[in-house]
Formats: sequence, C-alpha cells, structure tokens
Amino acid sequence: MDTISRAPFAQVVGFEESKPYGRKFFDVNVDDWRNRFSNRGKETYRILPGDVLILADAKPESASDLQRVGMKWTFLSVTRIPDDEHGIGSTSIYFKVKASKDIQLDDKMKKSMFVIFLTNITPNCRIWNSLHMPGNLKIIEEVLCPNPGVEENYELCCVKGDGIWKEKFGPRLLSGLNDSQVKAVSACLGKMHCNHKSSVDLIWGPPGTGKTTTVSILLFNLLKMRCRTLVCAPTNVAITEVASRVLKLVKESFEADSGRDTLLCPLGDILLFGNTERLKLNAEIEEIYLDYRIKKLQECFGLLTGWRHCFTSMSDFLEDCVPQYHIFLGNELMKKREKHNENEIKEEESTNRTDWSKGGSKSFLEFMRERFKCSATSLRNCLYVFLTHIPESCILENNLRNMVSLISLLNSFETLLSQDNVASEELEELFSHSIIENLSQSILDRKYLLHEIRNGCHSLLRVLWNSLNEIDLPRTVYKESLKHLCFKKASLIFCTATSSYKLHSAEMEPLNFLVIDEAAQLKESESTIPLKLPGIKHAILIGDECQLPAMVESSVC
Repeated sequence: MDTISRAPFAQVVGFEESKPYGRKFFDVNVDDWRNRFSNRGKETYRILPGDVLILADAKPESASDLQRVGMKWTFLSVTRIPDDEHGIGSTSIYFKVKASKDIQLDDKMKKSMFVIFLTNITPNCRIWNSLHMPGNLKIIEEVLCPNPGVEENYELCCVKGDGIWKEKFGPRLLSGLNDSQVKAVSACLGKMHCNHKSSVDLIWGPPGTGKTTTVSILLFNLLKMRCRTLVCAPTNVAITEVASRVLKLVKESFEADSGRDTLLCPLGDILLFGNTERLKLNAEIEEIYLDYRIKKLQECFGLLTGWRHCFTSMSDFLEDCVPQYHIFLGNELMKKREKHNENEIKEEESTNRTDWSKGGSKSFLEFMRERFKCSATSLRNCLYVFLTHIPESCILENNLRNMVSLISLLNSFETLLSQDNVASEELEELFSHSIIENLSQSILDRKYLLHEIRNGCHSLLRVLWNSLNEIDLPRTVYKESLKHLCFKKASLIFCTATSSYKLHSAEMEPLNFLVIDEAAQLKESESTIPLKLPGIKHAILIGDECQLPAMVESSVC
C-alpha cells in the first residue's frame, strides 16, 4: 500500500454487473494502463487472474488518501480475462472481477472511477491450498519422522540402482564432470529404483562451482532412463535456464549419436509450461513449451491440415499424377473456352497437346514440381511434428525410423525433380506406369531412380498409415485432449513451483523424482506444492542458501 502512487492504474470507462453471477460480480472496461514500467528491475505489468485491485472514485496518491473523508473505494479480485486466455499480447482492457462488498454506484462515481493494482494472490492461494489439501506426504514424513528400520534395504537399492544405470549408460553421459559432480549425479541416480524409502538429497555449492551443469547432466540421465521427473524453480528465469541447458544436451547427444539434423530430434518427452510472457521463450525452447506444442499438434491432427489428409494427398498424387495432369489440362481448356470464342478453341483442340502446352499451359514437369512441392511440404511438417512433439512412448520405434526414411526419400525425389536434365515427355511416360510395375533400369537410365523413390515413398506411406491407425493417437484437435496427452506421456516436466499446482488436477501417470533448482530461494510452504504430488518418492534440492535466500515480507514478524 505504501507504493500505491507508483502502482499500475487505469481509468474505468465501463462497469456493469456481470449477469447471471450475482451482485458482486462485474464486467470492467478500462482505458490504457499507466505506470506499467514503474517498478524497475521487475516485469512489465499485465493484468492476470488473481490480481487484487482497488476501485476508487479518485486515484489515491498514498494509502492515507483512502481514509480521506468522502472517498469511496473497495477491493476487487480479477476472476477472468475473456479476451486473452493464453497470456499472450499486451495487458487486457476487458476483465471480470469480484468485489469485496456490494457496490452502490452514484452519478459522481460513474463519471470518475479508477482501478489500481495492488498484488496477485494466486501464488499465496496455491500455497494455502497445498498446506491444507490431502496428498503425498512420503517426503515430508521422511524429513520430519525418519524411519531408521529401512536403512539396510535402502542402501542395497542404492547400490543396485547405481550398478543398473552405470551398466546401461556408462561414463559417456558423465563426460565433462569433475569427481564431486560425478559423485553427486551417481548418488541421485542410484536411488531411482528404491521403493523402500523416500529421500531428500542436496547438491550444494557456491556460485561458479558447476551446480547448473550438474543438474543438467542429472536431468539428461533421468530422461534417458525414462524416469518421470518434475523440475521446479522459484522463478520463470531460473526454470527457463535449466530447460535450455537440458534441451541443448539432448540435441547435442542426438546429433552425435545419429548424425542426423536436430530437426529430427525427438522432444516429446520434455515439457515446459507456465506463463508465456513471463517465461520469455526464445525460438529453441519454444519447441518444448506446452501451448506451442498444442498448436503444432492441432495442425498435425486437424481435419484439413492433419497427417491423414497429408498422407492421402501424397499417396494419391504418387499413384495418379498423370491422370491428375490430364484433368488439370482439361480445366485449363475450359478456362480458355470462357475467354475465347468456340472456333479458336476447336482449332486449339485439334493441335498436338504438346504444342499448345508450350503456348501457355504448364508442362508435366512443371506440374509435377509444383504439386509435389505443395504436398511434400505439408507432409514433411506433419512428420516433423510426429518426430518432435509426440512422446516416443506413443509411437513405435519402427514408425520413427520409417518417418525419417520417408523424409529422406521426399527430399531426394524433390532434388531429382529440380534437375535441369529431366525431360517433361520422358517423365510423363515414366509416371504413366503403375507404381507396382517393374521397369528395366537399362531402358530408363537415370529416370529409373525417380521411379524407385516413388515406389519407396508410396510403400512407406502405406506402412505408416496402417501402423499409425492402430496406435491410440488423438482424433480431435480440442486443446484439453491434447494437453492431457502431453502431460500423460512426458517424462521430464519443467515449471515453477507455484505452477506445479496445476499438476494436482492433471490426469497423468504418477511422477517419481522431484528436482528443485535454486531451492534456497523457495519458501518451505511453497515447496509443499510439488512435494505433495502423487508418486513423488525422491527429491533433489540444488542451491546455495547464502546466495539469495527466500524472503518473507510481513508487518507481523
């Protein structure tokens, strides 16, 4: 309240009761928000659900102004932002609120009303709810009431788990770490298979000792071992930094192991969610962001843009490109008939088709290049979505290999079509033959390769079509259904500690590991939000309590 003079504010230009919700609910329309940049070092203000505002008949310059004789004011709580559901763009001027008391608007107040931002209570509400909700208490009980009776089994599990992951992955995944970092990662991974006892481990170190590198390698190993892990941090900046480092490791490993372009790197098992604007996403990390992923999946499963349409379109074209060309020529003639008189058209129809095609209509080669490029671009985009955004557990490994092979064949086919030494007439003769027809390589010379690639593309399309239809893939583009798929199948999830509150209501397989970066900055009460998630057995805290400890501001303390 002491900084109310510097708080973001706006003048109210519309204030109506929000029917049928009741007397204390209102639809608010304001003019432009001012003082949005007043708090230096902090993010630009934009209104969000959970914001607490003051509605007053004049703009107060201090908290004492609210006690001035004759001044009318009340608290408002923002409940919904109708025109900006996804948190994208500038702050809204339309929003719904709930008032702390009944509001009687007189003529004076209607002419002059202001709303002033005070704070956002969403994080505090989530903390309060977390403290009072039933949930997974394994880690909290282990910290408060440890049971020494399970220590022996616990140590055996750690030794066994340590041997399993070292045998499976070896030292390659720990390259670049010093001895203390290797010990830290080994100790954490060794507990992955222990079901006897929950545990809390601490990776501590002052700035510059490699904590971020250590946690990145740890998370990369957990991802490789398909251990369902939640990664939290107190701030959006911190969680974005960790996610960026892990993403870089994943892409570098994929490129080194497969030798393929990172465009084909599977990222569907990694998920980041939170507020778009506050996360400050760049082009690379956007690939694992929930809203961006849903947008791509909607394109991939859409009726007119989806993979089924793309597969059918390309398959039909490869089978019937010559008949499609003849239909195209017929349509061109009909267009000319509309522009010219009947005699000119009859004379034109009597000439050789090749002659009049040179006079303006596309040749078969031009037609092939144009139509193939159009179909191949859409198909490739769908295949990239499958490879990048759908978790590997949803797609069989042979399907992934076939998709990579299909992309390679499409690229080769397009390259051959673009060469200058391809004759249109020979190409039309070549594609007049059936796909299944065996042709002599000696007769066709270099054109034989085009025919073989055509056959290969068509064969892979048919195999993938049959296989993908047997998999439980979404047949809808509804956001909630696709969000459910992302949460259900992801094995490495990034979010802030308060944002993890949303996972309590998500339908998903239980998580196993919890990793909290910059843990010293997190309030203990706030940490209960991710700690109480179903399935969490082991927690790993990373940080330095001397660097930036959690801060509580209260006039009571």
